[in-house]
Amino acid sequence: MTEAEIMVAVRRIDTRRKVGKGFLGFGIVVAAAAAVQLLPGDAGHVGIVETLAFAATAAVCLIVGATLVFSGRIPLEARTERISMMRAEQFQARRRSAFLLMPLSLAFMLMGAVGAAVHVMNGQPVRHVEMFSVAAFVIFLLAFGFLVGGRGVGRWARAVLDDEVSQAFRGKALQFGYMILLPGVAALYVVGLFNRNLSVELAPIVAALGVAGPAVRLFLLERAASADGGEA
Repeated sequence: MTEAEIMVAVRRIDTRRKVGKGFLGFGIVVAAAAAVQLLPGDAGHVGIVETLAFAATAAVCLIVGATLVFSGRIPLEARTERISMMRAEQFQARRRSAFLLMPLSLAFMLMGAVGAAVHVMNGQPVRHVEMFSVAAFVIFLLAFGFLVGGRGVGRWARAVLDDEVSQAFRGKALQFGYMILLPGVAALYVVGLFNRNLSVELAPIVAALGVAGPAVRLFLLERAASADGGEA
């Protein structure tokens, strides 16, 4: 196989894996929605038939997703250093776009997390939809934080995505997040002394800014470096 043919085959396999991961993610979300319905405390939960339908949908998505992910094996010809480098450069562009989408995703989930805090602080019992919103917000918040920190990079891509320049950029981005979180936590402490409800409602916003800020900062640093490299 020529180098171009290998790259076409690799793109096809990577696309299959991405679709599989999409099915897995959707299956996990639906499974979590079904599991939340089993928790007590919400008189407005759905019936057993709807819960079983959610569970069946989740099982199908998980099976399909796992099949697509684990059936897509990279051929031996694509495991050379040059092909791995080309794959990593393509992956870097998609990863850079993902950094820019993180704040948007957190903004949508933030509305549910803050709404749940307001609902509970008003003395009302927590509902299943609020449990789900808070759990999704926390999980994605941690996942985005790990990704900004450089986790989740395959060994084949570390030569491009985990070199000295990338590590320096991540350090600057994480330092920017620290500069957001430290004053934010201090402000929450002061606000909590006077209004505990308001501090609880503001906590998700501070946490989201602590992750979204470094993500945007890392995107800008990598884009500027890419532009400088292109001009050179």
